[in-house]
Amino acid sequence: MNLEDCMKDLSPELQEKARACGSVEELVALAKKEKVPVPDEALAAIAGGDQPDPENCKPTVVKCPYCGSTNTEFCCEINMYLCKDCGATWL
Repeated sequence: MNLEDCMKDLSPELQEKARACGSVEELVALAKKEKVPVPDEALAAIAGGDQPDPENCKPTVVKCPYCGSTNTEFCCEINMYLCKDCGATWL
């Protein structure tokens, strides 16, 4: 389950808030606060139920949407990208 697919119908403002969440708990709290239904598949992905095998993750260079750095990495454990320069995380 790709969480970006779940967010595509949200407003740009809400998508930005979701991408700024620093933890699974923050993301779930945001969904509750904004009364956004979260499909079971997304809950499984957020909770780690269908995370990819870290052995199969390939490093990819992705530009941070917050500071523009390319010093980023995909963290399989949390299924999010992490900027090593500014500390931002996003889906």
